[in-house]
Amino acid sequence: MNTMILFLLFSFYFNTHEEQCVNWNDAHNFYFYNLPRGSTTERIKWEDIAKLKPIKINKAMGILSNSECKEQRATIWKDEYLLVVEFNDGKKRKFKVSGYGGFLYDPGRKFYFVLEKDKNNWQSIIQSIKAQNNED
Repeated sequence: MNTMILFLLFSFYFNTHEEQCVNWNDAHNFYFYNLPRGSTTERIKWEDIAKLKPIKINKAMGILSNSECKEQRATIWKDEYLLVVEFNDGKKRKFKVSGYGGFLYDPGRKFYFVLEKDKNNWQSIIQSIKAQNNED
């Protein structure tokens, strides 16, 4: 009987704590950043992000709201950009954006893959981030 109770508690815990996909409709601001050399999305601190120049691109919401949310283990990173998303509840989250593969990563959670029909628009966002970096 004790084993059954432990199993049920264990199952309940993991079912309720499984990360869900982001509801992009709850987001309202999308700030992209070129990361300083040697920085990564996972390691950069919020106080260091505040010192960076943001590139606000809210049309990202339309693309990401159609993206496919998946758990993925292996990906190819060519360039990395930081995306900070502000949500309607006031919370902010960091996402690691691939400059190559048409996807982004919510560190420790899920990957989001841009649909084929949106890849050209997504790449134009990435190109505008790269161009902004070249202007500095």
